[in-house]
Amino acid sequence: MSARGTTLTEVLVVAAIVVVLAVAIAVPSYRSYVSARSPAAAAVTLAADVSLLERLAQNGKRNEGASLVVLATDPLMYRGYVGRPTSVDPNSALGAVVMERRFSGVRLAGGPIDVSTPLLFATDGSAQYVASGLLSDRHGTLEITLLQVPAGTKARVTVDLFTGAISHT
Repeated sequence: MSARGTTLTEVLVVAAIVVVLAVAIAVPSYRSYVSARSPAAAAVTLAADVSLLERLAQNGKRNEGASLVVLATDPLMYRGYVGRPTSVDPNSALGAVVMERRFSGVRLAGGPIDVSTPLLFATDGSAQYVASGLLSDRHGTLEITLLQVPAGTKARVTVDLFTGAISHT
């Protein structure tokens, strides 16, 4: 009579093969999921940072303000400062760095805000940027579009330049 059954070693080998196959299937799917969520996550963070800079400008010293300076558009990288660049506002200067962010897999789509145009926040809660050498009109909205790299999903942050209201989609 022969004994039937499996040894512990055989069971462990089969379990290891199943785990390797599961990881081989799950990891690429998870990477795709995370990559697709990148613009939305960046938009949430950017909206929170814009809100923080608005509050800093409102609660800061007279004529101090705050600035969001884009350092790179692909991948998106920016810094938030207390103060505004002297080249734009001679009554202010860039001060302390409040935040610095870098979003791998996310780029800033074309628009008025880029590496040469900071977003400026005033003590009255409004925001502006420089367009063609002139400060933008405060009675409008600014849409900042974030795109997945290389291509795919996108997200938007909208800033009401007059009221400072912020939304993201």
